[in-house]
Amino acid sequence: IMLWGCFSAAGTERLVAIEGKMNAAKYRDILDENLLQSPQDLRLGRRFTFQQDNDPKHTAKITKEWLHNNSVT
Repeated sequence: IMLWGCFSAAGTERLVAIEGKMNAAKYRDILDENLLQSPQDLRLGRRFTFQQDNDPKHTAKITKEWLHNNSVT
């Protein structure tokens, strides 16, 4: 089972089960549907650190563009 999740000292938030094969487009969709809302739900505002490793999906052009367009560093 593959999961994407968001957690902090304030608690846990979204946990998304990944069905099928993960690729950069699917990863970007998961970010789009979950990443920006999770810190708000945890009342972190825009003060959060987004971490990921150097998996090719994380470093793909469409992922980098999404992160840039949404001011996620």
